[in-house]
Amino acid sequence: MKKLLFTIALVAFAFTACNQKNNNTETPQTEVSAKQEETQEIKKDNTTFATRALEQDFIDLEGNTITLEQILAKYKGKAILIDIWAAWCPDCIKAIPALKEIKAEYTETVFVNLSLDKTEQAWKEAIEKYGIDGEQYFSTEGKGMKGDFGKSLDLNWIPRYIVVDKESKIALYNATEKSFDEIKETLKKIQ
Repeated sequence: MKKLLFTIALVAFAFTACNQKNNNTETPQTEVSAKQEETQEIKKDNTTFATRALEQDFIDLEGNTITLEQILAKYKGKAILIDIWAAWCPDCIKAIPALKEIKAEYTETVFVNLSLDKTEQAWKEAIEKYGIDGEQYFSTEGKGMKGDFGKSLDLNWIPRYIVVDKESKIALYNATEKSFDEIKETLKKIQ
């Protein structure tokens, strides 16, 4: 009789333990799904610049301070190709000849170079050394891709190209040096 009671108790205990284990595994899955829904990224509007990007300060070659918003306003009504680069970036330097070809082909486009160099001196020396054409601006933030400006544009690589249409809307948000055909197609559409 003791064996029978012991067996029944053991089976009941095992059944209860398994049932609790299944309940425990279901709860975290439900919680994980709820958290995934809560933290799921809201699709970013890649046709406009974030406010913090527009407010970023740059300086021009003469030392005048200007924001990205002011740069865009200066060229409103024209197609703009923004090149985010740095002198220390080998891919940025390798892309210069291809950019010069695009500049020769799309003469109505404004070419805006936004440097994330560490120093003004490195920026100015690279412009001269590599013959970089276009409008030149240097980020005064000094934090490169990891700064607020880089984060506001989701920068994870440079060179990074952004094509802006005549209404100052972003036509191509995330292009790299491997995207020159896509850049040309976009420029052709918005000219």
